[in-house]
Amino acid sequence: MNIGQNIMNLRKGAKLSQEQLAEKMGVTRQTISNWELDESSPDLKQGKELSKIFNVSLDDLTGDLTFEYLDDADSDRKITIISSIENVIVTCNKIQSSNKYKGGKDSPQYALFGIDESNDTIFGVNNTFLGWYENKEQISKEIMGIKEAFMSGTLSYELKYNVEVEKKLMGMKLVIKK
Repeated sequence: MNIGQNIMNLRKGAKLSQEQLAEKMGVTRQTISNWELDESSPDLKQGKELSKIFNVSLDDLTGDLTFEYLDDADSDRKITIISSIENVIVTCNKIQSSNKYKGGKDSPQYALFGIDESNDTIFGVNNTFLGWYENKEQISKEIMGIKEAFMSGTLSYELKYNVEVEKKLMGMKLVIKK
């Protein structure tokens, strides 16, 4: 269980700063930072509130997210991933898929993150939100495409299966733009 990393990933995926999340939670920015650094953890009431804000179950909030190394044999190799929908470019050697988010039929079900483990700082590894995915099939195709590009020696990969979402003000509901 790595609740701190999950909180950080979900916060970044929702495009919230630590201050913005702290305001929604009624805590200080330092409290959010401490959670993300695993120096402390939210209590049950706060966990339920985080689950509500991010529209995930408590199990998903506290559970293990799926990490995918792009190549176990050469961890120094990296690929640049371009997410034109999120306006992000990241160079990484690892990608991370979220667990399935709960939500309505028009809500994205998965998120993808790019991770550069070679750039480890006191704040942890460089972890960048890349995009939302409508379903398991779409994120699986994206992960396979990234791995194939990486293994063939391609230096960059542009995301093909991520979807654009619209953030609603009430409860952070995300709706796929069709």
